[in-house]
Amino acid sequence: MNFRFLFGETFPIARRALAANRMRSALALLGIVIGVGTVIGMVALINGFQRSFQQNLQAFGNNTLYIRRIRPGIQFSGGVPDSLKARKAFTIGDAAAILDQSPAVAAVSVFKFAYYDIKLARRDKTTKTTFIYGTDDQLLRTHGYDLARGRFFTATEIQRNANVVVLGKDTRESLFGDASGLGETVRLNGVPFTVIGEFEPKGRFLGNNFDEVACIPYPLVDKYWGTPADAPPWFPKKGELFLDAIAVTPELSEEAIRQISEVLRVRRHLPSNKLNDFVVFSDDAFISMYNTITGGIFALMFLISSISLVVGGIGIMNIMLVAVTERTREIGVRKALGAPRRAILLQFLLEALLLTALGGALGILLGAGVSAIVHAVSPLPTFVSAWSVVVGLLVSTLIGVFFGIYPAMRASRLAGSA
Repeated sequence: MNFRFLFGETFPIARRALAANRMRSALALLGIVIGVGTVIGMVALINGFQRSFQQNLQAFGNNTLYIRRIRPGIQFSGGVPDSLKARKAFTIGDAAAILDQSPAVAAVSVFKFAYYDIKLARRDKTTKTTFIYGTDDQLLRTHGYDLARGRFFTATEIQRNANVVVLGKDTRESLFGDASGLGETVRLNGVPFTVIGEFEPKGRFLGNNFDEVACIPYPLVDKYWGTPADAPPWFPKKGELFLDAIAVTPELSEEAIRQISEVLRVRRHLPSNKLNDFVVFSDDAFISMYNTITGGIFALMFLISSISLVVGGIGIMNIMLVAVTERTREIGVRKALGAPRRAILLQFLLEALLLTALGGALGILLGAGVSAIVHAVSPLPTFVSAWSVVVGLLVSTLIGVFFGIYPAMRASRLAGSA
C-alpha cells in the first residue's frame, strides 16, 4: 500500500467518519486527554523542581566536595546503622594534610554547626531559632559565598577565639532593620558577638532559609555549645569537624576526591582490605538523592495517570467496535468495489490513531496550560520539556494501535466475508 493511497483515500474517509460522530469521538478521547494531561503536568512540575534544585545547588555548592562520616540521605533510608554512628569525623589536622598532600585540591574549609537551638538578640529584638555554623576563613572559596557588607573573619581571629559573627540578610534585618549593624554587638543565647559582615542573599534551599543564618569561627561552637556524645551522626562531636573542599578546576573534581580519600585512608590507618569509614562526594550525590525521592513520586503519579489512559483506550476500543457494527453496509460496499481487506483494516486503525493522537495533543495542551497556571499563581517551579511532549504523543499513538487493532481486524474480517 503506497502513501498516495493512504493519504489520498484512506485518511479522508477516516477523518469524515470521526467528524460524523463528533460527540461520541469527543467522549472517547476524554480519557486520553486526562491521562496525557496528567503525565505532562506531573512531569512539568518534577522537571521544574529538578531544574530549580540544580540551580540552587550550583549557587550554594560552587562545585564543592563534601567530606563527611555518612552519605547524604541515609537518614531517610530506614535509620543509621550503629557501625556508621561510631564513625569519627575529622580534625583540623586532616584539613591541613589534605591541602598539603592533594595537588588537585585548591582549598579546604572546616564546617561545624551547633546542636542546640540558638537565638540572636539585640536590645528588645530577638530572632527566631537561627542556623549557627562555625567555619574558617576558607569558606568563601569552597562555597562561593560573597559579602554584601563588611568582611569575613581572619585566621588570626580564629586562633584567638574572637567573638565575631557574619550575619545572613534576614538575620541582620530582624535585628537592625535597614541599618548595617557593622560594629554592633549581638547576643547568641546570651553570649556577646561583634557583627563584622553580612552575606549576599542566598535564598531558600530544601526548605531551609540560608539568609537566616549566622557564621562564627569554628572553635566557638565547641566553646559555647558543645555537641553531646549521644547526638545524631550528622552533628560533629566536640573536637571534630566536617570538611569541605574545592578542586583546582571543576574537571579535576574526581581526581580531587581520589586524592582526598587516599590521604584520609593513610591518616586513619585503613588497610587495603577495609572500606572507607568516611565518604567524599560532590553535588551529584544530592542530585542523585533528589532523583531517588522524586522517582517514587513520579512512579505513583504515572500509575494513576496510566489508569486513565487504559480507561481511555478501552473507550476507544468500545467506540470503534460500535462503529464497525454500524458500518457493516459501508464495509460490504467497499469490498464490492474492490477494496482489499488491508484497506479496511488500515481505515479503522487510522481512525483509532487519529482519535488518540488528537487526545494526546489536547492532553499536552491541557498539561502545559495547567503547569503554566500553577507557576503563575504559586511559587512552584514548572518546566514542560520537549521529551515529555514527545513521550505524550508516542504513548497516545501506541494506545491507538493497541486498542484499535482488534476493531480494525474485526472490520477487515467482515470485509473478507462480505
